[in-house]
Amino acid sequence: MTDRLQFELSFPKFSFAETFEFESGLHIIYGASGSGKSVFINQMLGRAKDHENFDLSIIQCPDEVQKVFQNPDTQIVSSTVAGELAFSLECRNRNQEYIANELSKVKGDLFFECAGNRHPATLSGGEKEMLNVITAFSVHPQFVLIDDGLSFLNTDMKKEVVQYIQDRITELNCIVLWLTSDCNDLQFGLTQWELTLQALKQWNGAIKPLPKVEHNAGSEMSIKCQNVSFNYNGDANLFNDFNLNIDGFRALGITGANGSGKTTIAKLLLDIEQPASGKITLCKNGEKGNIAFLEQFPEKMIGADSLDTFVKRLLTAGKLDKHKVNHAIRKLKNCQLDWELIKDKNALELPWSTLRLSLTIWLLNCEYDLLILDEPTFGLGREQVLTLAHHLQLYVKNKYLLIISHDTEFIYTFCDCVFDMDQNTLIAETKKIISNG
Repeated sequence: MTDRLQFELSFPKFSFAETFEFESGLHIIYGASGSGKSVFINQMLGRAKDHENFDLSIIQCPDEVQKVFQNPDTQIVSSTVAGELAFSLECRNRNQEYIANELSKVKGDLFFECAGNRHPATLSGGEKEMLNVITAFSVHPQFVLIDDGLSFLNTDMKKEVVQYIQDRITELNCIVLWLTSDCNDLQFGLTQWELTLQALKQWNGAIKPLPKVEHNAGSEMSIKCQNVSFNYNGDANLFNDFNLNIDGFRALGITGANGSGKTTIAKLLLDIEQPASGKITLCKNGEKGNIAFLEQFPEKMIGADSLDTFVKRLLTAGKLDKHKVNHAIRKLKNCQLDWELIKDKNALELPWSTLRLSLTIWLLNCEYDLLILDEPTFGLGREQVLTLAHHLQLYVKNKYLLIISHDTEFIYTFCDCVFDMDQNTLIAETKKIISNG
């Protein structure tokens, strides 16, 4: 058994080969989408042997290793939250008294209130991530690898989860490598690194600010919530007699704590979920708007189909003009996405950020009045976020956006109107806070 991590990393094309050593602590590795973060983790676990840019060879590694997945659904195996909390403990120990004692501690660590019989599928992305962090540390690991596994968390909740991780590091004397696409996460690391297509080196870069976006005046889009009540599986009401009127926005941002109901608002607007009482509507010029929704788990939009099949479905449905196909392909190229290389791949064959960004570009070229994007910056590096903001700015010159995100920096720099669910306030373009009523 060892409490030290040591490995050699080489980039043959760039004559880079170095040995790295990590001891107990939280170490952050930043990398843009496509830099190889997931491959790095899989090679560390012995699950991927080849990569076109680098080779990783383990010299020393602790025995008990846990991984927190980028897609939180991939990690969850149980049909209830209580079952998920117990699963890892039951797999590693048959002593029922020990399991019961440890399970009691784990339940006390959970960051949010939740009925034990609630299905994990009804949790928000951030709540799933918090659940996965808890279960990863429940078995007292010596080494934890986090694959962009905190990217759905808002700033305050991320700080709370990081403090939990720091406490577990102190308790267990373990090593945590957190690979992230958000350069702002570097602030949490005992050491800070950047993974590129050429090397792994200590971080010494500056974080580029997001430019403030100005939108065209005048809008025909409105959202109304009238006495809406809704809950999940016996939990306390997520919405209880909720009222909201938003008129005249180009790009509406919805932000708030994890589990506050941001995604649920989108599902209610689209009739994916039905309120227990009340009514919620989105209108353009008083008529029901034509809406597309790219949710925080983009694989659900295409299922087992390839991207090319998805585009053909849009063409057949009349949502995509055939004359815009080449235009969209050029926009993909601007985002460093080669359509010929990705078009025949399905959701399981593509990096999550590649899938999300490519679907976003195609939907931006479709004939919808409004596009709802749920966590659109997830998994994107800083330069990719800047590129995405440029494409969205061009879109809202003639169309409308509803952006749901914990990323308050992006929301407040891009959107002309923001609804903060925590404060129950609407912040308009004038930056005056208008109380919801």
